[in-house]
This record gives sequence, C-alpha cells and structure tokens, in this order.
Amino acid sequence: MEMPAKGIRILAPAKVNLTLEVLSKRADGYHEIQSLIQPISLFDILWIETRPKGLEILCPKYPELENEDNLIIRAISLLEKEMAFPLSLSIRLIKKIPVGGGLGGGSSDAAAVLSGINLLLGKPIQQELLWALAAQIGSDVPFFLNRGTALALGRGERLEPWTAFPSWWYVLIYPGFSISTSWAYSQVKFPLTRGEKTINIKWLKETGKVPGKDQFKNDLEEIVLLSFPILKKIKKALLDQGCFQALMSGSGSTVFGIWKDKGKAIEAYIRLKNQGLGKIFLAKGL
Repeated sequence: MEMPAKGIRILAPAKVNLTLEVLSKRADGYHEIQSLIQPISLFDILWIETRPKGLEILCPKYPELENEDNLIIRAISLLEKEMAFPLSLSIRLIKKIPVGGGLGGGSSDAAAVLSGINLLLGKPIQQELLWALAAQIGSDVPFFLNRGTALALGRGERLEPWTAFPSWWYVLIYPGFSISTSWAYSQVKFPLTRGEKTINIKWLKETGKVPGKDQFKNDLEEIVLLSFPILKKIKKALLDQGCFQALMSGSGSTVFGIWKDKGKAIEAYIRLKNQGLGKIFLAKGL
C-alpha cells in the first residue's frame, strides 16, 4: 500500500484454495466450510483519492463492475454508516484478477477499499471493527484484510493464521468463463465422504507440518468438472507438466498447479501458454 501525494494506491491480491471442505448446510443459508487459503502475487490495482463531492467508481474495460453489485460499493456504504457522513471519493480499479474465476478478486478489492479508505482518513476505525465490517460484506473479505495464509472456518470468516506455511509457485489457468458460486454450492449433496480429512488438516496445522498431495482437495471440484469438462482437461495439462498437485480454486473456474521450484514453474508456464487452454498466470504465494 502506497500513499501518493493525492491519495492511496493499493495492490489487492488473489487467493487460491489449497483445500476446501464443505462440511454442512447452515441455518442461515451459507455452508459450513474448512479451507486452507493462501494469497498470491496476482493483483488488482486500486487508486483511492478524495474529491470535492460525490462518489466515482471507474473500472476500465469492465464497465459492468461500475454499479451497486460491486462489493466496493458495499464496503463504502458500511463505512459511511459507521462514520455517519458521506464519503466523497474517486476509486479507479484496474482488474488483473479474472472475474468469477474463484480467485477472490471482488472480495480482495472490498478489503483493500476498507483498509485504504481507513488509512486515507487517518485510521478512525479500529481494526476489530474493520474485521466486523468485512464479515458483513462477504465470507472471503476478512481473509484479505488478514493478508496471510490461513485456515478459514465457519462460512469462511473465522480465520486461524498459518504463518509457517510455505510460499509455493503457482501456474493458474482461467478458461475464459465464470462459474456461479451459489450454483456450485447448491449442487453439493450431503453427506460427503471425507474420512479423517478434517482432523488431519487441523492436526497438521497444530504440529507445523505441511499437508501431503492427497490432502489438497476441493469438495466442489468433482461437481463442477462434471458440468464443465474443459476444467478436467486443464487439470490434466497441469499435472502433465509435473506439478505437485492441481486443483480448482474455490467454486471455479480457475484451475492451478502447485510447484515448489520456481524454475520448473516458469518452464511449465511457458509451455502451457501455447496450448490454447485459456488465460495463463504465474504467481507466488505471499
């Protein structure tokens, strides 16, 4: 986060779900989950500046995001309600994270706006209250305020930081279409067969061990791949390049491969760029 002369420039990172377990359907309509999430070096860029009057949201190349459905608007509305005065701001959002790709770009943008505006105004809101506001916006928004690898519990808003988790390299492939999160979760049928997977992940965190290949799983992946077979092809292409594991992130549609070696990740990125599978990204865990 930078403080230029006329405002603030913020990098809002994407994320990958290294594990995603859907445990149950909650009474409030959300799902109880457990997910190991890591932020990565793929960023949206936001500039936030004060202006004489009114609110201006600009998103070049994505005019459909310049409306009330953008989580940025929700974040500003909550800040205005909390501080009891309207905010006069110009916010320019440069999208680099694919929209609807399961990488959390919208949630990250909202978290960046919460923290950025608070900094711009001299930090009138305490961190604990920012966390509470973030949880009202969306399940992933508190994670992006935290900005570190964490085990997400509840509907995703309860976080247990995993500070010792390694920062690996990722090759991500976005196939060019989005997948509805609500649709993906609506396809889940309970009970799911999971054995001792939940216990293992929490035990590994408590003992400081890194999960093995078979513990990196996404309960939504099999469901989504049935309806979108191109994602199965993408996953195979990543595995064929020798990655440690390949997974769909969140509810999709992005699929990523994990590499422990930077050089091998770069080689795979170069080879996959010419296969016509979608938009390719190379990123490091943060």
